Amino acid sequence: MKSLILILLLISSFHFVTSTKRLEDLSEKELRALITIIKEEYSFTVNEKTDYEGNPNENIQVDLNDHVDIVLWNKLNAQDIKNMPEIKDYADEATATHWLEWYFRINQRFSQISISAQWDYLTNITTENAKKISDQSLLQTPFGRQTLPIAKEFNKYMKNSKNKDLKLIFGRLATGTMSHNDKDVKKVSKLGSDLESIYGTATVCELNDKKTCHTIEPYLERLMETEKDYDRLLWAWKGWHDECGNKVRPVYLEYVDLL
Repeated sequence: MKSLILILLLISSFHFVTSTKRLEDLSEKELRALITIIKEEYSFTVNEKTDYEGNPNENIQVDLNDHVDIVLWNKLNAQDIKNMPEIKDYADEATATHWLEWYFRINQRFSQISISAQWDYLTNITTENAKKISDQSLLQTPFGRQTLPIAKEFNKYMKNSKNKDLKLIFGRLATGTMSHNDKDVKKVSKLGSDLESIYGTATVCELNDKKTCHTIEPYLERLMETEKDYDRLLWAWKGWHDECGNKVRPVYLEYVDLL
């Protein structure tokens, strides 16, 4: 389980940080840390209810233990994106804070939708689930294209602010670039899914029983954690490296080339 989570976060991080990224370079942990800062410092609630004409009483709080309603959250985001706060002065901290409230509400939904889609794919590697990741990536990309230049503009002025939190937040949001080519976005999403597929399906077969083969989850991970026999560990590691590493390399190089 840990290795699945690790590779999911790795691929998710790559998707968010690159020139064809879905959102800014924010891991789930970093996103929550920044949200905590702005909640405590500026006393507003990011996980607030949002009026939605399809279901105005719907609770859309983002909760890792709750059901991810992809259709509803994408609709809510589409509505919220149209209502970006007016910016008259990029140096005004109140304006910056209000914009962050709007930004993080949307970002949280998109972030959890993406992680949910990637988790579904890792635990059930199918063409259909890979397509869901690609479709979601294309849907989220315009938000990144819209907000990154604004975050960069805020960052220019917040560099001179005495507020260390705003400096930190906008410094983080302003990193990276965005691709304006949807073909590249789709390609990166496919390559990311290919990497996840290789990782999740690579097998190592027993030396004396070629019909008995193991994937990284759960057998090989558990073996590498608990096995004391050197030869057994070498078999697992070399078999995993030969089966997975050699397949990953060309895909990863092409993936990095698009970043």
